[in-house]
Order: sequence, then structure tokens, then C-alpha cells
Amino acid sequence: MQHRSISSAARKDSVTAPLWTATAAPGPALAPLAGHVETDILVIGGGIAGTTTALHLAEKGADVVLVEAGQPGDGATGQSGGLVAPDYIRHSPETIQQVLGAEGGERLTRMIGGSGRFVFDLIARHGIDCDARKDGFYTPAHTEALAESQRGYAAQWSSRGHAVDFIDGATARGLFGAERYCGALRFADGGSLNPLGYVRGLAAAAERSGARLFANSPVRSLARKGDVWVCRTPGGTVRAARVVLAANGGNAALHPAMRRTTLPLHVFQFATAPLDAAQRAAILPRGGAFTDKVPYLFSARLDGHGHLISAFPVSFLVRGDKALYREARRRLAQHFAAMPDPEVDYLWRGLAWVNTSFLPEIYDLGEGAIAIQACNGRGIATNSVLGAEVAEMLATGNADALSVRPRTPSPVRFHAGAALLPKLLMSMAYLSN
Repeated sequence: MQHRSISSAARKDSVTAPLWTATAAPGPALAPLAGHVETDILVIGGGIAGTTTALHLAEKGADVVLVEAGQPGDGATGQSGGLVAPDYIRHSPETIQQVLGAEGGERLTRMIGGSGRFVFDLIARHGIDCDARKDGFYTPAHTEALAESQRGYAAQWSSRGHAVDFIDGATARGLFGAERYCGALRFADGGSLNPLGYVRGLAAAAERSGARLFANSPVRSLARKGDVWVCRTPGGTVRAARVVLAANGGNAALHPAMRRTTLPLHVFQFATAPLDAAQRAAILPRGGAFTDKVPYLFSARLDGHGHLISAFPVSFLVRGDKALYREARRRLAQHFAAMPDPEVDYLWRGLAWVNTSFLPEIYDLGEGAIAIQACNGRGIATNSVLGAEVAEMLATGNADALSVRPRTPSPVRFHAGAALLPKLLMSMAYLSN
């Protein structure tokens, strides 16, 4: 990874741009769409799902065009914490079978469990400069009951050939530098990366492979005209036989069937000043990344410059920029004894789109259009794999390439009220923290 100079992140009482804008490798110089373009497959969205789909289609010789409203990574990808987490959010390899059946559950478990390895292999194959750190992803347990459950989960994963184990409380406390945990589930194939650098690298690789990518080209309309899709942007038009919607929450504005299918989970990501030597020796001394299971969840990881990156969910109770910084510092001091007076250099808004199942989805919209909806806070790993699988399915016609069976989208019931629920739940979690 190239180490770049990092400017001071403006005032310490105002929301900043994401850390990644200061540390990511530059992306390809993509022009806006101009004039009329014909293609077989149009991909809308320049995040991870879109760029991996375009890359793998181009590698298979398909004629593919990608349009992005801004620059690659401008949306949720570039605002994320950069965790590579090959784990379920609410399920285990056995409980998922109660939802999807034995065959469907095992298929999805293979995909989820292998998603971290897929990401790091993809980075290595294309030489992507994104501070890739395959040093493990952990889900710490804050109660003995949860720790006991995680022992069983580790056995479920490892019996299926995945590099997953359980570490005891003393080991976890030594690895994290945090005293509150009773143990942790460890996914050896997980880790972290610079998400903006990653998606820029994927875009560059897609372009090298023959995909045509256009930036600063927001979709003004998308409609079926006869036997083709017609996409209009401010500067031009794309006609395509098939369409992949990969704009995450933005899919709702592209196709009526996608409206009210996701809920926004707002978070604030933040990064400290580079840790000093004593802090580096005490906090995540062997690297790794973790997200715990406390309702008011806490996560932590380091980057190559020594910043500690974490996050907290948006609630109704922490309001105003100064309060946000106080909350960031409070959470760090609460977890890490080596950081009694944390210095926060960056604090930015993030957004994860979630559905009610907390599982990745592929939607069949008919007439040659599909949508990828796979964020749920695990988008870096799952979107990478699903982009490749969608490309394989489109290039070969083999529906068995998909780990997620396509289905017809259905709106979330009482969507307007449900959209407020994550913030309400996080407010209650804040009070109990």
C-alpha cells in the first residue's frame, strides 16, 4: 500500500469527509456518458456489486456498460468501515436451513463462508491497492451465554470446511485490548480494507478487461422499449438487452418493483489520530477487525496508517456535531483502557441498507432485468461474490451459478413507519448501553 500524506481532518467539532478520501489510491479517470451507446448488458451502480459484476462480465467476453451517478465508491461503499466479514448477521449454518431449507441453506453458507477468501483473492489477482488486511474478523461475546452459543457456531462452520474457531475470554481480551468480552468467534478468512480503494481498483480492473464505465452519469429514466431497455442520463442514452440494478438503496428509484424493499440504517463512522506505540501494543496488537453483538454495537479495526476505525449507530439521542464527537470519544474510552482520552480526526456519515431478512437478495424483475440487494452491513464480502455469480449467470445462462435464488421483490409492510424503526431501536439500545 502506498502511504499518502493525510491532511488534518478539519475542525474536531464538525463532520468530515470519510478517512478513505485521504488514503485511497486514485481511481480511473472516467468520463460521463455522452451520446448514444448500445450494449448487451447495462449495469447501474458503481459500488462493489456493480463493479464486480461488470468486471466478471468483461472477463467472460460480454459486452457490458456501467453507469454511475457520481464516481465509483461515492455511495455507501466509500462511507463504510471497510470490514470483510464472512459471517451471517442473525443466523448460523444450521439455523439458516430453517429459513431456506437444507440445500438452499448449505448453498448460502458456502457463499458467505467463502466470501472473505474471495475478496482477498480478487484483490491479489488484480493487484488492487486498498490496504488489504487478511488478519481475521471476530464477533466478540459479551455474555457467557452468547460465548457458549458461539462455541457451537464455530463447530458448525468448521465442520463445513471453513477456517472458523472460538477463542476464550482471556485470549479475546488480549487480542482486542478490551476487557468486556467473554470470548469470540474468529473467521480467519476475514479482515478489512480501504473500501474506496477497493472499489476504485475494481473499476480500473473492469475497464482494463473491456467494460465501458461512465461516471457522473445519474440515471434520469429507465424504461422498457420494445425488446430493449433504454436508460437516459443527462449526457446520453444506453440501449441494452439486459439490465443489472446494483445501486443498493438507489434501486428503488430505478424500477417501481424495488420501491419500499429496504430500510436505511444510518451510522456514524469515525477514525482516531494514528495510535502511539503504547496504544498499538495494547489495542488489536495482532491486527484483526471485530463487531460485537451488543444491541448498541461496537466495532474496531486498524488501518495501515495506524488509525483506529469504529462506528456507532444513529439515534434520536445524540444530536449535533459536538455531541457526535463526544460520543465517539466516549465509546473508545469505554472499550479501551489504553485510550483514556481519544483523539478523533475523522467522523463521517455512513449508510447501510437492510432488509427484513438480513440476508442477501437477488430480485428477478422480468424482461431481462435483475437487482442485487445484498448490503445489510456485510456488503463488501457478499456483494463481491454476488457480482461474480450474477456475471456467470448472465454470461452462461446457468441459474445454478447463483447462491441466492432470485425471487420477486415484495415491499416492507408499513414501510414509512418501519424506516424509523432502526433509529428508534438504536435509541433504546443507547439508553441501555
